[in-house]
Amino acid sequence: MVEPAPTRRVLLDSLGISVHDYRCRAPVEAHGSEEPNATHSIVFVRRGVFGLCTRDESFVADPNYVVFFNADQPYRYSHPIPGGDECTILAVETARAMELVAHHAPPDACAEAPFRRSHALSSPRAARLHWELLGLLRQPLPSLVLEDALAELADEAVGNAYRAPGTPACDDKLSPRAQRRRREVVEAAKVALSERLDAPPTLTLLAGSLGCSPFHLSRVFHAGLGVSLRRYLNRLRARIAADRLAAGAHDLTELALDLGYSDHSHFTNAFRQEWGVPPSRFRPR
Repeated sequence: MVEPAPTRRVLLDSLGISVHDYRCRAPVEAHGSEEPNATHSIVFVRRGVFGLCTRDESFVADPNYVVFFNADQPYRYSHPIPGGDECTILAVETARAMELVAHHAPPDACAEAPFRRSHALSSPRAARLHWELLGLLRQPLPSLVLEDALAELADEAVGNAYRAPGTPACDDKLSPRAQRRRREVVEAAKVALSERLDAPPTLTLLAGSLGCSPFHLSRVFHAGLGVSLRRYLNRLRARIAADRLAAGAHDLTELALDLGYSDHSHFTNAFRQEWGVPPSRFRPR
């Protein structure tokens, strides 16, 4: 029986990273011939097992791992058990790969091979962010929400490879000036969200207006407030919606569109997630 060819589908392309859904059906296979990876990549295994062999090491990847590839570096693959594998692949542009690595290990940020670590155990946070991103990609959401989830996922995945097990992500000790600058960025981002609640800017545009990279903005916002930028936006919308409902708003579709939701259903789901009840039940209370 001939196994179907592997499939690869682009789910999102933003921030210098494209997110791919990869599915492979394969029998038990020994390591094949060397083949180069087309891009720098961060790979999350969702199902199955595959073996990976380079000139320096050999290891087995399963859903407990995050795997890193460098563009043009040769690899050999195997499948130790039948069934193949399914993965989420983040194909990363060189500049973005270097930025991600430089935050955790500046000496390792090399353009030719930015990922000096080939694999790492996935932290619980990386696993949650991975599945959160996949869930968000199925919904009609602002680009800012998807990009913030993607930025956090990529940063956490790379941090997996450089932090000791059980060590939380953290920055080096910052000068008072740097701390003040970070607070200013966070406060300015909050203002920008409130100004454009009906049509939030993309993470790239928002970060550019604040003089930083989207990865830096996502990171410092979460570190500064203890909540992700996308979660902050969702809470802000839901709480403004509650105020308008309490003030007598009756047309839920109009309210949804005014606050930037794509439709009534999306508004209802987001509101219920924040308040525990749909807007139709919140209003009488």
